[in-house]
Amino acid sequence: MILIGGTGTSIGKTHFAEALLHAWRQAASAVGLKPVESGVVHFAGSDAARLAAASSFHVKHSAFVFAAPLSPHLAARDEGAEIHPDAIVELVRDVRTQADAVVVELAGGLFSPLTNALSNADLAVRLAPDTLLLVAPDRLGVLHDVAATTRAASTVPLRIDGIVLLAPEHADPSTGRNAGELPHVTTVPVLGVLPRGAPTELARLPAMGRIVKAIAEGRPRGR
Repeated sequence: MILIGGTGTSIGKTHFAEALLHAWRQAASAVGLKPVESGVVHFAGSDAARLAAASSFHVKHSAFVFAAPLSPHLAARDEGAEIHPDAIVELVRDVRTQADAVVVELAGGLFSPLTNALSNADLAVRLAPDTLLLVAPDRLGVLHDVAATTRAASTVPLRIDGIVLLAPEHADPSTGRNAGELPHVTTVPVLGVLPRGAPTELARLPAMGRIVKAIAEGRPRGR
């Protein structure tokens, strides 16, 4: 199971997850899930729907979906609901028996709260992924965001296996240079730098092929 976390929200995690699913489907079955999502008015426009459309087949599953575009714990509170991590773990465990690969996208940043006592990082520990990838935008500020996230993850403790940089909507002078600088602020390797483009186009890029190969061989860190 590949778990997709991020340095924040609205940075391209779903876009990357879609591309990863399309790439994986070329050789094996793959299913994408986003068990927690806020800011959903209609399912057809949700991140979960986009991942389902990119999957090899559809699976019926319940999820924690909320209308307000807030942090998941606040959106759930406003609706008088609560996010139950055990239900998410059971869902992912069930889907893993049905597909060769399962891509699970977390909501928001790696340390976004799901409840008053539980963050995405805590959920990640319970999910015990085969690979945890950190998605970050290739823009000014990413060195701080990645350094802060990876250092915080080490205190959980939670192992992040690789970083994927995505081109931002608007490039800045640091875009294209961050991959070379990240080794100075974290020991987590950069597995790939992806340009902007449709998920189906990104899936065919050599950079995505290398990411998929590293995951499949279980060596994002050179293991």
